[in-house]
Amino acid sequence: MVPGRRRVALAAAVAAALVAGGCSGDGDEGPAPAPSPSGSGVAGGRWTSRAAAPVERTEVGAAALGGRIWVLGGFTPSGEASSDVVVYDPAADAWTTGPALPQALHHTAAAGDGTRLWVAGGYTARRLAEPTAAVRSLDPATGRWQEGPPLPSPRAAGGLAWDGRRLVYGGGVGPDGLAGDVFALEGGAWRRLGELHPAREHLAAAADGRGTSWFLAGRAGGIDRNLADVDVVTGDQVRRAGAVPTARGGVAGLHVPGAGGCAVGGEGPDGTFAEVECVTADGSATSLPPLAESRHGLGAVVVDGTAYALLGGPEPGLTVSGSAQALELTPRG
Repeated sequence: MVPGRRRVALAAAVAAALVAGGCSGDGDEGPAPAPSPSGSGVAGGRWTSRAAAPVERTEVGAAALGGRIWVLGGFTPSGEASSDVVVYDPAADAWTTGPALPQALHHTAAAGDGTRLWVAGGYTARRLAEPTAAVRSLDPATGRWQEGPPLPSPRAAGGLAWDGRRLVYGGGVGPDGLAGDVFALEGGAWRRLGELHPAREHLAAAADGRGTSWFLAGRAGGIDRNLADVDVVTGDQVRRAGAVPTARGGVAGLHVPGAGGCAVGGEGPDGTFAEVECVTADGSATSLPPLAESRHGLGAVVVDGTAYALLGGPEPGLTVSGSAQALELTPRG
């Protein structure tokens, strides 16, 4: 078995529900590096392997805080929701265990605001059901989770980003199905800003820390209904900015200066994706080098000029891994 990767055999009912409902190929060698986006400062090269996580998960939340990467919740190999929090230190190339989530979750969304780690929404049941409106934050100094203002309505498989002054949540699945609402947490309360174009779930979120957030790709229900649309949120405006070249759901998101919001990995009916594709706020699309190992349900963040892609499933259906990959975004030395 390849280190950091595991394919799981499931009971037929669980596997069928996940694939049909939208959780879904494989490759240890990524395609040749893509050209660097003009003006992005991205170094050419390939994603390289880092130390594998101590757990194997998919459909995780992930965020950067304090120079470390926090990976939260997700599906276990048996398809159960997890409360695990594992923390990657890029400087040491090592993992530790963080304070467990107060509630086991999968398809949750996470973001760091520079001081606290935030987790919003997610499914609480084994299957793709029972979304929660719960929002919680962690102060790493105390190791304690605190309840925050709940989302206006339960959500799972949405996206969360910190735009430099507020949290922005968009898309997902609610009690009545697919949701396109975009909410911002301001003054201790969530406020609706508008609607994604179109409504979608299993999407990626990213932000530049200077007031702009991106919501990228996703799908409108099943795994065969993938979308490429990209929305940008600034102030009270939610507008369609363009599209990534490859339609897919189950993606992770990160921001690269000059390239914009980027959709990382993902899945479709025929397998998982290695593509890393970015769209600027004005709609220009570019590609970064593809992942060395295609994944869906993964986390993606940038720390100190390096992009990281963590955990996620290597194949359609409920598959898991502890994979960690890194790409230097700026030349070093």
